[in-house]
Amino acid sequence: MIVIGYSDNPDCERALEWAASEARRHGELLRVVSATGMPTFADAGAGVMIDRQVIEDGAREMAEAGAARAVELGVQNVESYAALGNPAEILVEAADGARALVLGTRGRGPVLSALLGSVAYAVAAHAPCPVVVVREGAVSVGADHPIVVGTDESDPSQRALAMAAAVAAERGAPLHCVSVWADPAATIAAASFVDGAALMNAGEHVRDAVTKDLEARAAELRTTHPELRVTTAVLEGDPASCLAAEAARVGASMLAIGTRGRGGFRGMMLGSVSHGVLHAAKCPVAIVR
Repeated sequence: MIVIGYSDNPDCERALEWAASEARRHGELLRVVSATGMPTFADAGAGVMIDRQVIEDGAREMAEAGAARAVELGVQNVESYAALGNPAEILVEAADGARALVLGTRGRGPVLSALLGSVAYAVAAHAPCPVVVVREGAVSVGADHPIVVGTDESDPSQRALAMAAAVAAERGAPLHCVSVWADPAATIAAASFVDGAALMNAGEHVRDAVTKDLEARAAELRTTHPELRVTTAVLEGDPASCLAAEAARVGASMLAIGTRGRGGFRGMMLGSVSHGVLHAAKCPVAIVR
């Protein structure tokens, strides 16, 4: 099952197209969800009565419109679901048992358009499945274009690698594994008090260690997935910027990264790399916990 948070503004159309394509490819259910926060009196304005039934009807009609659009896009098995409450909680609950939860980039008003903001961050940090964020205006490339995955030694990163490998194998697409390292000299505020040769040696050690680890993971993938075309890249710099730029360079159809979600729904946070990638990448981004 694929789940998508939906509203009727243009920002969500690209995400719906992506979700519909995935559902068609696998012949699976597409659940279209309208997750609506109940407006407050402050939102409505002084003297305006809030009719819960009107809000519920609007949410239901929104979900049904999204489902109808999915049918137009060729999805055979579609259902709609609408609910009032905390949008992040609604989407996370609706994604129970899903293969992926798809979000657009931003929304307006009380109806969630899977906005790239606090709700999207909360969903990505707490969803029971990978969350795929599809930017408005994302370039549509063939499914056989590379799947790019950011890798490091963390458990979420390894789950992202496994997910990316599975998607690449299913699509017959290349898998491009990327690790990013930072020069120790760039992270030492008092670098002038540290021996320059020692810093250079430390940087080379970090680069070599990252390269060795990445090549070992790639070799393992080539053994377990002999059908996969696996390539690697080791880059130096800011992880989010490097990953987004590399995904653009190779024409990626998706960029997968791992993240550690923490806190409750009202204090949910993504790591700085995940946050940066969501804003910088032009292709769909899969967030894996």
